Amino acid sequence: MSKRAGLLMVALCAAVASAASRPKAYYELIISSEPFGPMAALEVPTAPEEVAVADPQKVQEESNKIQLCAMTETPDGRTAVGLIDNGVSPAAYITLFDGESANGLALLFSDLDGEFATFQREGITFTLGLGLGLMETITPERFAQQQIEAEQAEAEAAERERKKPNSLAEQLIAMQMSLPPDVEAPPLPIPMGEDIDFTQEFEPGKERGEPQTETEALVQAGVAELKEAVKSGESAQDYLRRLVEHRSAEVQRQKREQAAAREAIETALGAGNLSEEEAAAVKRQANLELMKKGVVPLEPVEHITAAEQAEIDAALEAL
Repeated sequence: MSKRAGLLMVALCAAVASAASRPKAYYELIISSEPFGPMAALEVPTAPEEVAVADPQKVQEESNKIQLCAMTETPDGRTAVGLIDNGVSPAAYITLFDGESANGLALLFSDLDGEFATFQREGITFTLGLGLGLMETITPERFAQQQIEAEQAEAEAAERERKKPNSLAEQLIAMQMSLPPDVEAPPLPIPMGEDIDFTQEFEPGKERGEPQTETEALVQAGVAELKEAVKSGESAQDYLRRLVEHRSAEVQRQKREQAAAREAIETALGAGNLSEEEAAAVKRQANLELMKKGVVPLEPVEHITAAEQAEIDAALEAL
């Protein structure tokens, strides 16, 4: 660190030391509100030794001796941590880098973005937040877990953004397509407006790519069909009404086919003299027949053979 930077760090620490002290409860209120958001996920150096569970009172006493008052990045990319050590007399102004020690105080690791540093002295480990004082001890293991959690949260947010409808057309079509075909959909709120409101292109720069679920494929196909319908002269509102009517008719077809299958099963089982295996075979065949008609089976069919799947695919293609 340059002499100028060192003098600046000392000046910052001195300014903090001159400020009126506040009760710990003041800082605890700020800490609980997480004003800086979740900790940034960064690679952390390994702690010099295992962090042992310490007496909270000893942690409090040891942390009270240290005032974390400045953190800055040096030209070589390291984080310099400025602090006041009140555990010695007279109080000392110290600048430490990760892994360094002074007056028996070791800086285990620090995070400039998260504005915290974890120290260890006489076997007591504690974490201080810049301007916040004592906070929950952040061990290397905890820090690594935060990184995993942050990556998972980022991936989940990206997936939600990818699936989020872009246009009004997608939103309305998704309302119809996101439910199983045998479930009634809520009324579709078809607003009055210009066709462009329904058929606008996807948001620029938003990756769509190949649909990853059947629902996504149906929605994308519906949007493409809507655009073609508008090009042919049909209004967007009329297309959406036609979509609602088609789905309503399909729901009724699904229910009729399911009711007929249920009645056939009950009739076969009511004849009696069927073993448990034979009864299961009757139910299985009835559900396979529903699948060939593109109808949701009464119950899931397990272990579908290649021959059975081929029959289902052929029947669906012929519909």
